[in-house]
Amino acid sequence: MATTSNLFWKIVLYLFLLIMVFITLVPIVYTVSASFKPNTEILSGGAHIIPKNFTVDNYIIAWTMGSSGGSAVGRKVVTFADYTVNSIILASITVVGTVIFTSMSAYCFQRGDFPGRKLLYNIFLATMFIAAGSITIFPVVKLASIFGMNNLYGASIVQIFTTSAANLFLTMGYMRTIDKEIDNAAKIDGCSFFRTYYNIILPLCKPILATIALMSFRHAWNDYLLPMVFTLGKPAQYPLVVGVVALKSFGGEGAAQYNLLMAGTMFSLVPIVVIYLALNRYFIAGITQGAVKG
Repeated sequence: MATTSNLFWKIVLYLFLLIMVFITLVPIVYTVSASFKPNTEILSGGAHIIPKNFTVDNYIIAWTMGSSGGSAVGRKVVTFADYTVNSIILASITVVGTVIFTSMSAYCFQRGDFPGRKLLYNIFLATMFIAAGSITIFPVVKLASIFGMNNLYGASIVQIFTTSAANLFLTMGYMRTIDKEIDNAAKIDGCSFFRTYYNIILPLCKPILATIALMSFRHAWNDYLLPMVFTLGKPAQYPLVVGVVALKSFGGEGAAQYNLLMAGTMFSLVPIVVIYLALNRYFIAGITQGAVKG
């Protein structure tokens, strides 16, 4: 009887997982399919997966035109090559800054001994449960304007210092698995508090920091609201995601250019998928060690 019951619930579980996979993959599959369709086919109700009029012109036009509309509208041509470079700059600065900021914060909270350490940590950790979102965007932008940082680099700096508390939580969980005797041995050898962090703790934290780097890259690459606000009116600084959304408004036709939008979406989707597949092993290992062992 117990075996029959277990089999039933296992079937229910697998059916649920199959439904979730289907719901997740259908929009992605349709995006890939629509990126090879003419705009007229999409607007006429082209919900079918296989394109009737297969074309790669969408990718060529999207890559060479960009959201500036091209020279035909009298603007400086800003193409998807420019957007790609901007996204790489944005994501790279954010990843490097987040890894440094998170690792140093976790080291100070986990190994440091100063008044209010636990209180500060709990306050920072509490932000995991607060989804401020657009509530904080206005004061952040005002502060950035005062300091002349309302640009692509300013968006990177804001992303670094508003990094998720989950990163700190995972990094501290991993650091707890490192024996403090290593710190004491380093101190006996003459290492200062920071020297111990840089020479001993940081190299030992490579697995979890690789995970933090991957999550930070994904967030920075896919973020829309913050880069959009910080680069408003500056098409030459648009990252890929902002450029993709702006792209559908151009093309010279009255209807929205959904074919170009889908092609542009593929430009922004492919890099993050490739990076995740390449680093998936490290991602899962870092998450497991940081959450379970901590």
